[in-house]
Amino acid sequence: MRRLSVLLIFSATALLVASCGKKQLESMYDKQETNIEAIISNLTRSNPDATVELNDGIAKVTVVQGEGAPLSETGAVAFYYAGYFISGNNLGNSNLFATNYESFANSIKWNVTDTTSFEIMTIRLDESDIVEGLRKGLPGVKGGEECYILFNGKRGFGKKKIANVPSNAALAWHLWIKSVSD
Repeated sequence: MRRLSVLLIFSATALLVASCGKKQLESMYDKQETNIEAIISNLTRSNPDATVELNDGIAKVTVVQGEGAPLSETGAVAFYYAGYFISGNNLGNSNLFATNYESFANSIKWNVTDTTSFEIMTIRLDESDIVEGLRKGLPGVKGGEECYILFNGKRGFGKKKIANVPSNAALAWHLWIKSVSD
């Protein structure tokens, strides 16, 4: 009987700890959403022609409109990118963790410390293993478009710490779309 009591106490404690951890994580995601809203406000304030689309927790802010057919969920897209982790209410270059756009990297004097390839990225959405928020935010982009796709840590790298990106970090991708095809 004593073993059963100890087992029940241990189980209840484990559930309580897990519940507290989940509440902390949800609180962190709520704070990230607030920061994302502030970033969207800053982007639209500095780009009066910007458009904003919100879809299932993912925000897309288009600052330069593209032309042609939009990317479908099974289409291919070629683009340059700059990836940021969000740790406040603006996108600072100190939070840049990756880019494949050489002129952008040079313009901000980004010190490349890894084996970054400055080649355009081309992916098929239905065949690519990319972070969920980016995969869900890309449909609808058009060739020539410049946009930002932002989302909380739930749709990012999750518990994984990638390079200098903290675990469960909210992410923002600045994208320069070169072409779209189906």
